[in-house]
Amino acid sequence: MTRLSHRRSAFTLMELLVVIAIILVLAAIALPTMKVIRTKANKSKAIGMMRNLGSAANNYASQNDGVYPAEDAKGSDTWSTAADPINAKAWYNALPKQLGHRSVGEYNSDPRAFYTPQNLLYLPGAIYPEGDKKLSRPLFAVAINTKLQRKDEEGKKAPLRVASIAHPSKTVLFLEQGLPSEPKTLGQQSKYDGSPKGSARSFVGRYSGQGILTFADGHAESVDPKDQLTASGAFIFPDPPIIWTRTPEEDPNKH
Repeated sequence: MTRLSHRRSAFTLMELLVVIAIILVLAAIALPTMKVIRTKANKSKAIGMMRNLGSAANNYASQNDGVYPAEDAKGSDTWSTAADPINAKAWYNALPKQLGHRSVGEYNSDPRAFYTPQNLLYLPGAIYPEGDKKLSRPLFAVAINTKLQRKDEEGKKAPLRVASIAHPSKTVLFLEQGLPSEPKTLGQQSKYDGSPKGSARSFVGRYSGQGILTFADGHAESVDPKDQLTASGAFIFPDPPIIWTRTPEEDPNKH
C-alpha cells in the first residue's frame, strides 16, 4: 500500500508538461497586461511632470516681466556649460529650481543621478542610454519648443515673451524629446539627439504611439506625433492642428 501510494503522489512527465504549458499560457496573457499597466503608469507620470513644467514656466514668466526662461545655455550642451552661473536662466536650470528641485547644472558633479527618478526631468518611459555613454552630456527626454524662438537682425534670439504667443491653449511650449537610443516614431524624422530644445521633428511617441505636449497655457495632453507632420516630414501648414510657432500665420517650415 505504501509503495502504491508513493507512485500516485508523484508527477508523471505528461502532468509536468501540462503544468508547464499552463504556466506559459498564463505568462503570455500576463506579460502584455503588465506592459499596458506599466505604459499607463509612465504616461501618467509624464503628464504630471509636463504639467508642472508648464505651471513653472508661467510662474517664472510672471516673476520676470512676462519673459520665459531661455531655451538653452550659451555654448555646447555639456554638464560644465549647464553648471556655469551665466546659464542659470536656461529653462532646464530655472524651472527645476522654481519647483524646488536640483537644476541640471547641479548634476555636473554627479551625472549618473540625472538619470534617476530623483531628477525632476526624468521620464520612466524614456529609453536612456546605458553605461558611460550617457554621462558625456545631459540627454533630455523633454525639451522646449524651439520654433517659438526668433532671431533678431543681429542673429541673436530675443527673449520669448508670453504676450507674443497668440493662442496659448493651442501652442506647444514643451514636448517629449526623443533620445538617441529610441526608435524614430516617424520615418522622416532625423535621428533623435536628446537636445534640450526640439520641435515636432523630434517629438516621440512613448505610450503606444502617443507623446505628451505641454501648451503655453500650462495644460498637457497626449498627442500622436504622426498628426504633426506630413508624409514628407514637413510641418502641417496652413491650418495646423496644433500650433508650433508664435502665431498660426507663421510657417514653421521656414523658421
